Amino acid sequence: MSDWEKQSKQLQILVGTFADTFSDNEVIYHYTSAEGLRGIIESNEIWLTNTAFVNDTEECRTLQKSNNLFNDNDFNNSYIENHWNTFVKKPDESNNHYMASFSMKRDSLEQWRAYGNFCIGFNANNLVNLPFNLYKCVYSDQEIKDWILQKGKAAEWQGGFLDDNYKGAAAFHLIYVASRKHKSKYYKAEEEVRLIAVSNHTWGWLTKIGSILFEKDPPIHFRNHPAHKVPIPYVKFFISSDEGKKDILDHAKETFIQMQEGKLTEEKNKKREKLPIKEILIGPMLNQTEAKVACEILLKAKGHEDVAVNVSEIPYRGF
Repeated sequence: MSDWEKQSKQLQILVGTFADTFSDNEVIYHYTSAEGLRGIIESNEIWLTNTAFVNDTEECRTLQKSNNLFNDNDFNNSYIENHWNTFVKKPDESNNHYMASFSMKRDSLEQWRAYGNFCIGFNANNLVNLPFNLYKCVYSDQEIKDWILQKGKAAEWQGGFLDDNYKGAAAFHLIYVASRKHKSKYYKAEEEVRLIAVSNHTWGWLTKIGSILFEKDPPIHFRNHPAHKVPIPYVKFFISSDEGKKDILDHAKETFIQMQEGKLTEEKNKKREKLPIKEILIGPMLNQTEAKVACEILLKAKGHEDVAVNVSEIPYRGF
């Protein structure tokens, strides 16, 4: 194994310690409308909305507002300190993050009121499918500060193969993950887990080399916002064993439009496998019995034979 391979492998191990973990059978919940439920089950897709268009106006930018999070003597890792100082001086102003929201809470009255009458429970581990990652939200400055400092003490930083450049790259990634995890304290009751991906496709500043670096980015789609009547960018999460047919270097020879259209075609032609749905929960609503029957028929029609359909026991008739 070459030195480069040893360094890359150890960097992957170190970065892996920053990832949130879930137990084998842990379920996270997505609250949605009847239309959203049907769309997810029929298409075997989850749509991730560009974070510039979600309800939280500070989505993925909460950490950037915490300029005074650390004192000079807080850091135990100089690489993290350097990248933190860069982060607060040059905040990320891009709009290339896409997100779908889940909750650790099953049968939550707050979520029913906010998002719809149906809740889909997914196996969390099966939703981690690069370039898509799951992040558990942290809701206070102290919590995210403790998390960053704790990760800075991981034994994996001491590996003999990592030079300054690789440790710097790990520190950059750590601050990046922290910025995805930190969320406004006002949303704490949601106990959110978010599925996030980055897509730079069609961004004008990309070079030919850039198109290679961002080859794994999912292609961007657009849908109309029901209230604001503007086109909303989104990307699609799905599970497929099909591999793309084009080589990365082939994409590098294309214009941005050609690459985008080619990736859209590749994506469209990939076979979708069933999403890892474990349960459907019907919220407090009129006609719960009929809604349960409809869900059972829909699930069986789409090949989900073993998914349980249950109804909320919350005594609420606000719908």
